[in-house]
Amino acid sequence: MAMRRAFALLVLLAGPALAQDAAEPDPPEARICRDAADSPRPSRGQLARCDRAIALPGLPMPVRLAMLLNRGSARVKAGQLAGAVADFDLAIKAAPGVAEAWINKGIALARIEGRAAEAIALITHGLEIGPKSPARAYFARAQAHEVAGNLKAAMEDFAAAARADPDWPAPAEELKRFHVERRKVLRG
Repeated sequence: MAMRRAFALLVLLAGPALAQDAAEPDPPEARICRDAADSPRPSRGQLARCDRAIALPGLPMPVRLAMLLNRGSARVKAGQLAGAVADFDLAIKAAPGVAEAWINKGIALARIEGRAAEAIALITHGLEIGPKSPARAYFARAQAHEVAGNLKAAMEDFAAAARADPDWPAPAEELKRFHVERRKVLRG
């Protein structure tokens, strides 16, 4: 049950990961991929339109990067994990300093059986780079720790997420599931 719950919640960070400058509106082709990423379960049509938009020649690199991250996020939601990992790999190759690419790749890998340790390492690297939303990164890493069976680390990361964004209720809700027991150790 805990593993199923972790997989269901893991998509929280998988929304649009890299926004354009607030003063600059999204070009129409970028909005296609952003809409797919914003969708709770992107359709094949949305993903196909995003594929065609990314293939357009002459896209500025920041726009193409945002589109790759959004398509990767949409693919995670659609259950197309291999495609999502490929998109995040392209984003990492193009801009290795973008923390969200590493974190989102970790989120995708955490949903693949046996890849939780790799996911934790990727999310940790993204945290070291400095994501725009550290709370969501800690939350994602907590879920990956939980999938890997490391409940102490999961609890610590849920607590870190709660400290990073005290107004976000999800980490506090997850922490309610954990109970710490203190035991006396007899020395003899």
